[in-house]
Amino acid sequence: MKQKSVLGLIFIFIGIGTLFNQLGIWDFGDIISIWWPSIIIFIGLIQITNKSISNTSGLIIIGIGAFFQLRELGIITQSLGSLLWPIVFIIIGIKIIFSRSDKKFLGKGIKEVSDEYIDYFTLFSGIENKNISKNFKGGKVTAIFGGADIDLRKSELAREGAVLDLTVAFGGIDILVPEGWKVIVTGIPIFGGWSNKTKEYEESLLNDGLVLKVRCVAAFGGIDIKNYK
Repeated sequence: MKQKSVLGLIFIFIGIGTLFNQLGIWDFGDIISIWWPSIIIFIGLIQITNKSISNTSGLIIIGIGAFFQLRELGIITQSLGSLLWPIVFIIIGIKIIFSRSDKKFLGKGIKEVSDEYIDYFTLFSGIENKNISKNFKGGKVTAIFGGADIDLRKSELAREGAVLDLTVAFGGIDILVPEGWKVIVTGIPIFGGWSNKTKEYEESLLNDGLVLKVRCVAAFGGIDIKNYK
């Protein structure tokens, strides 16, 4: 399901709830005050069911939503800080089970690569490398309690463009792109955010109209996309 569809469903739900509240059918304010974290969980489930997006981002979103929901229901009374480490270890364990390669999990970046499709996962560490692929198709980068610095300025986009999924939790990701690339950024901020600092160019100069689509999930962290140091 596309992100705009998810946003549309949320607005429909709010609209129906408000309408029923005005009709006296239920107290929508009380429902929202208790069940608002379910919206976060729903977004996480959508992320997981979308095969083109990293499951890690969906798991992070579901974990955060589940924590706040259990707090609202009075099932747990601890603060997020006291439960943070158990949640982190659960995410690590799930990632190990479903990870394709132990090398990726260790977060050991390569100085210079030419991969058409990248897949990096860093935990309590960092990745810093340069990609010089002549047919870059995108990929995914996940940074949990760590960072990733990916330099794409010497790479070239594939004919169909590229899609890059970025997930950060308690860390940061920096992406450098060539000046001729058009970059479109969308995503979900959860106590975090991202910025697209790439310069704008005339359409005729935008690398033959090719586009890099960046989909972000930023939870307690930040993502920067730019075409300058």
